[in-house]
Amino acid sequence: MAVSNRSKKVIKGIQVSREEFLKAKPVRHPGSEWTEDEKGLHVRVPRNQTLWFRIFSNLLPMARERRILLDEQGALVWSLCDGEHQVKQIAKKLSEKYNMRVPDAESALDLYLVYLSKGGLVGFVLPESARKRYHRSTLKS
Repeated sequence: MAVSNRSKKVIKGIQVSREEFLKAKPVRHPGSEWTEDEKGLHVRVPRNQTLWFRIFSNLLPMARERRILLDEQGALVWSLCDGEHQVKQIAKKLSEKYNMRVPDAESALDLYLVYLSKGGLVGFVLPESARKRYHRSTLKS
């Protein structure tokens, strides 16, 4: 059975199938801190302090951390990005809580996790099949 490009994802340079992505376990940035108030969940993640960041931060005002405000749905996803829950399990919880079809929850979650990942707020523990493929490809290089 052929797999279309739409069902493939690339996580940190590793191409994964849709099934592998749904089995991946999102995990919060280890340096993240969060507080909750009436506005939502406030998440703070320190920026990577590269040499260029340190040079330019002396010349220009630059934030030393990324801040994001999560609404109720975002806070639920954030709480489940603990490295224990798979993407498909998080989508199922979203579908149950917000009365959505599971495929719709998976699609929305997919976009949201990409957003959080690009911001450096979450990473992924990939399923064994993707990790093995990654290790084989690095040995060949």
